[in-house]
Amino acid sequence: MNFKFSINDGVKSIHCRLAVLVCTLATLVFFSGCFGDDSDKTSQKQAVPVKVYKVAQQDFPVRGEYVAQIQAEKTVEIRSRVDGYLTERNFTEGDIVDEGKLLFKIDPRPYEEALNQAKAELAQQLASRSKANTDYKRFKTLFDQGAVSREELDTKTTNKQVLDAQVNNAKAAVKNASLNLDFTKIYSPMKGLIGKTQVNPGTLVTKESTVLATVSAVDPVYVNFNIPEKEYLFTVRDMDERAKEGLPKRTHTLQMILADGNYYNCNGTFGMADRAVDSSTGTLGLRAIFSNPDKLLRDGQYAKVVILLKVFEKALVVPARAVLDIQGHKSVLTVAANGTVEENPVTIEFSNDQSAIVGKGIADGDLVIADGVNKIRPGTLVAPEVVADGVADAGGMVSE
Repeated sequence: MNFKFSINDGVKSIHCRLAVLVCTLATLVFFSGCFGDDSDKTSQKQAVPVKVYKVAQQDFPVRGEYVAQIQAEKTVEIRSRVDGYLTERNFTEGDIVDEGKLLFKIDPRPYEEALNQAKAELAQQLASRSKANTDYKRFKTLFDQGAVSREELDTKTTNKQVLDAQVNNAKAAVKNASLNLDFTKIYSPMKGLIGKTQVNPGTLVTKESTVLATVSAVDPVYVNFNIPEKEYLFTVRDMDERAKEGLPKRTHTLQMILADGNYYNCNGTFGMADRAVDSSTGTLGLRAIFSNPDKLLRDGQYAKVVILLKVFEKALVVPARAVLDIQGHKSVLTVAANGTVEENPVTIEFSNDQSAIVGKGIADGDLVIADGVNKIRPGTLVAPEVVADGVADAGGMVSE
């Protein structure tokens, strides 16, 4: 086999290799330009999108919501003060009755007879005393003349005194019989709402033991509820701080939510606080007073009382979910001017399930990361999106 190699073939081979090298370099330059553009876009996409809340100073009202029960300001059980058969009922069940309204009548005949007997006894005793007085005066004159002895005068004096006492007893018996006769008519002791009749006419009632009906005052009404000891101290300390600073007492507005979920159309006022904290529940009993002009509120109803406990003025409020709590050390994540995440240790003055008031650690206008705080690390480049947080803006309820 013959191998032939010429100079021309070598030159051609070199030219071919140079052409391939140039094409390769051009291709690399082309692709490097393309890869360079994608690298810039990739670096821009590295900023993680996050939702942030922009901190702004605001007045933050703190409210408490408590289960309550409505109680009539005054409730009276109507009972008979004498025994006897019930003869009349003079009202409509469930109506408003006025003070002094005749409600029931008991058969008066036995008490009329007793009054007549008492009057007859009184008349007899009066006649006896009259004779005794005459005898005493006559014997006193005879004694002064020496016609009768001291013993005879003393006897007449004693008879007179005994009959004076018997007359007084007879008068008391007449008054008592008259009272019993009056008690056969039973009147309402106050204006209020009367309930169902417990005893119907024709029934024999026993004095002081048989409840005939019940009357309750309707306007205003008491609303009783219990407040946890912690929230009681929270409110009292706020009052003390305002007093030390010379500020006027805060008006603690009381509202009420009824069983249908609607607010009652009248606000209430504080009535009283119980003497002591209930050690079994750690709560203090309170009483509010609400007007009831429409008679909507009834004794025994359940409701919820909403109280304005305190207002944090010019507070820095963040969503409660934005606060990190690691072994008692609290912090929030904020977005710095260069777009990176920073962790800021903070102090919390108040918090509930929705909001937290930051005392130190952030400033007005800071961007606080509100969601996904456990997945973001300080130093991360982020693209913040400011969102409104209605819970933080509206104030909040004390946590149950």
